[in-house]
Amino acid sequence: MEGVLFAVSSFSNPLTVTSVDYNNYLNITFGAAFAYNISALYPISMFNSTVAPAMYAIAAVITDAEYACPARRALKTSLTSQLGTYAYLWNHVPSCPWESSIPSGLLSVLGATHTSELAFVFGVTSNLPRPNGTCVLPTSEQMLSTEIVTAWQSMSKNGYSTLANGSKWLDWSQGGQGVRFDGNLTFSIINMTQCDFWDVIQTVTTTAATTNNTTLMTTNLITVATTSTTGAATSYVSSTAGFVLATFVVLIHM
Repeated sequence: MEGVLFAVSSFSNPLTVTSVDYNNYLNITFGAAFAYNISALYPISMFNSTVAPAMYAIAAVITDAEYACPARRALKTSLTSQLGTYAYLWNHVPSCPWESSIPSGLLSVLGATHTSELAFVFGVTSNLPRPNGTCVLPTSEQMLSTEIVTAWQSMSKNGYSTLANGSKWLDWSQGGQGVRFDGNLTFSIINMTQCDFWDVIQTVTTTAATTNNTTLMTTNLITVATTSTTGAATSYVSSTAGFVLATFVVLIHM
């Protein structure tokens, strides 16, 4: 998840984060009016199979609130343009640290997190972490890097992404299809139904900021959120799943 990197760096010992820490995070970041509904959608129990359930709960909230769901809103907005819109899901855990500040022993905890794809994007497959590292990506990961570099280059050259074999990426407008980057590159629907919940929060907070009506904010959130939490425990299948979505603009920016 994108947010693991930030959750880990926020605590001196991320593996000992507690439910109190989680609730404090929600209240401080989103306020009491939202905290209850968020914790209902992202209960700590959802991450009981991980080494640090409360920390991963925080990471999941960061991932969706700050990355995945704003990206989905951008993807939807881009559909109004005449440009192609392409998305990918980064779900690969690198075998080498990509930053000197990241110890090898932390890789499995971080998973497919924020910035973990950058070495692949720029074709940096040896001497990791730069500049003086000794880790070399295995052949399978070098092939993955080739696929990503090819996609970025074809986007810049042609305005659409292709795989290394020349196959064109499916446009996101075709049912929310995207490329899943992990051991096998596949086209699949990128499930982001949890973003319906965050879109409500986005709308309500924007309205509240405009009207300064706290009662309206609280009432609207609870009314919609209580119908959006069904199946919360299945939202995250893996602690290493990362949502990294790209539109034309984001691909070029990266």
